[in-house]
Amino acid sequence: MDINSHAIQALQVLRQQEKFIEDKQLFYSGAPDEATRKKVEAIINKTLYFLIAAKSEQFTEAQFWAVLEFVASQFASMDSEEMDRALGYMEQMMQIVGIESSQGRLNEWRYRFDPEVLW
Repeated sequence: MDINSHAIQALQVLRQQEKFIEDKQLFYSGAPDEATRKKVEAIINKTLYFLIAAKSEQFTEAQFWAVLEFVASQFASMDSEEMDRALGYMEQMMQIVGIESSQGRLNEWRYRFDPEVLW
């Protein structure tokens, strides 16, 4: 994991983007209403702010996963579409900081098990 100046810049760009809006490429119709959209966008933006503010030499990969697990828990009671989209944003965060695999964590948070383990 590497939260360097390039990663921070990419995280800032992601933070500035409007989130949970319709994305036909992802087959995501957008949040059900503007209040929900703002609520879930705020959760993702707070996460991005936290990652941007973290001092990379002191922030570990274990801490990164703890933060994302907490975020996933906030989406667990929401519509599956918002949870799926939130996990997509988490995947973007992973790519930005150089983490190639969640090692089943995202599937565990989404489905409560890792379907890849079954195969």
